[in-house]
Amino acid sequence: MSTVLITGANGHLGSRALPLLVAKHEVHALVRRVPEEVVEGVVYHSVDLSSLHALEKLPAHVDAVIHLAQASGYRDFPRRALETFQVNAAATALLLDYGRRAGASRFILASTGGLYKPMQGVIDEQTPIAPPDGVLSHYFRTKLSAELIARPYESLMQVSILRPFFIYGPGQSEDKLIARLIASVREGRPIHITGQEGLEMNPVHVDDVAELLVKLLTAEGSRTINVAGPDVVSILHIAQECGRWLARTPILENLPGTPDRIVAGTGLFQTLLGRGLRSFDEGLRTWIA
Repeated sequence: MSTVLITGANGHLGSRALPLLVAKHEVHALVRRVPEEVVEGVVYHSVDLSSLHALEKLPAHVDAVIHLAQASGYRDFPRRALETFQVNAAATALLLDYGRRAGASRFILASTGGLYKPMQGVIDEQTPIAPPDGVLSHYFRTKLSAELIARPYESLMQVSILRPFFIYGPGQSEDKLIARLIASVREGRPIHITGQEGLEMNPVHVDDVAELLVKLLTAEGSRTINVAGPDVVSILHIAQECGRWLARTPILENLPGTPDRIVAGTGLFQTLLGRGLRSFDEGLRTWIA
C-alpha cells in the first residue's frame, strides 16, 4: 500500500476522489478545516497552503502527491491575487520540493483547460496554449506558472498535469458553470445565451476525473492530459435538459455575438482510464435526480 498526500481534499473533485484513494492507499489529506463528516481511514491535516510554513508537519515519506487545491478567491482580482498565486503557484513549488525530499515518485497537478483559446476545431494536448485576458486572466496565469514550475521535476519523478474542461457532478458549488445553470432553471433566473445556442463545450463528470487520479498512481511516465467529456453540448442544450429533469421551463435571453467553442479531445484520457466516459445527458440526469 502506497502513501498518498492530497491537497484540496474538501473540494469538489477531492471529496469524490478520497473514497477511491483510501480503498487502495494510505491517504493524508490537506484541508483548511477538517470536515464534520470525515472519510474513514483518511488522515487529515489542517493546513493553510497560502502560508510558507504549511508543510512543516507532514509525513516524512510519501509515494505520491496530488495537488488539487485552489484559492477560494481566485475570481477576486486584485484584492486576493496574492492568495491565488500562493495556493496555485507557490504551493506547487513547495509541494514539489516536499515530494522530492519525501521520496515521492509521482506528482499529479490539477491545472485548467482555460489555458487554451476557444477554437472551432478540437483542442488536443499539442494545441498551443494562450491564456485569455479578462476577469480570470491572473488565475489562468498562476495555473500556467504552476505547470512551468512542475516540468523540471519530470527528471526526478513522474509528473502528470491535468487540464480539466468544465467538471460537473454531485457536490459542485453554484459558482461553477453547470451548477449555476441548474440553479438558474430551478429558481427561475434568466440564462443569457450568446447567439442562438451559446458556448459549445464537452463537460466531464467529476467521478470520471476522480477515477483518473487513481489510475495515474500506477501509470508510467509523465504527461499532460486534457480532461473532458464525450459529448459536445451548448448552453442552450444544458438549459433545456435541466428544464426537462426539473420540470421547469428555462428562461432564456439571447444576446448578440458569436458564441465560443471550447471542445477538447478525449483520446489520452480514455486510454488512461481504460473505459468509455459517462455521457453528459446521463450524468446530468442522475445528478439532478
